[in-house]
Amino acid sequence: MSYRISTLKALAALLLTTVSSLALAAPTPFTAHYRLDISGWPDATITHQLSHRGNDVQTGDVWESDMRASIKVASGEERGRFQLDGDRVQALDYTSSYSLVGIGDKYHLNRAQLQALPDRQTALFDLSRKAPDARCASTQVSPCQLDYQNHKGKTEMLYYRVIDRSDIQTPAGTFPGVTVDTWDPDKRGRHLYLTFHREIPGLLLGMRYVRDDEERSHLTLTDLTLAPSNSASASTSGG
Repeated sequence: MSYRISTLKALAALLLTTVSSLALAAPTPFTAHYRLDISGWPDATITHQLSHRGNDVQTGDVWESDMRASIKVASGEERGRFQLDGDRVQALDYTSSYSLVGIGDKYHLNRAQLQALPDRQTALFDLSRKAPDARCASTQVSPCQLDYQNHKGKTEMLYYRVIDRSDIQTPAGTFPGVTVDTWDPDKRGRHLYLTFHREIPGLLLGMRYVRDDEERSHLTLTDLTLAPSNSASASTSGG
């Protein structure tokens, strides 16, 4: 049971830390829907929203990433709020909750707790921004390292490598993608492959979790709506 809960939580999160030599892409608000297939469980539905929460002298340019998962016997939610200052991303607030057959819990990290390391939702957004130009795209160089906080505020560390930058076909359309292989250095048999949109930060196009060379779960983008912003127009399909 603990593995199933961990899979749902891991789905909602992850990664950061790499160096880009180019200006990073500007955020675009979106609402994305997914189907999550987990070995031995009913299919789950996922909703991920990135929304703009404010831009003034007091709050700066504030965004919120909200991801929710549900199946017949379980549900989970993570929400991270962060501030953009040029290419820098600063986590501001994080909440998460889950329920499994009527039993659950809630977690919260405040701004002071997030000063040193980002929460998982903020880390996921920042990684997706930087992955298209990450230096660790070859096996001839060391993998990049990601440090972030899990839902309980515990420091987590992962390695990752960019392995593909091709277009991705999904039921929602065809999109420019970048795929990142992530793993715990102490658990080399477990890999989470995350595919992001190369031009829309935070937008996950797909995910695969592989353990001991066997795929245990995969995530598929089924529907996408882009809200109007300074850098994008509304859309519901890929290019």
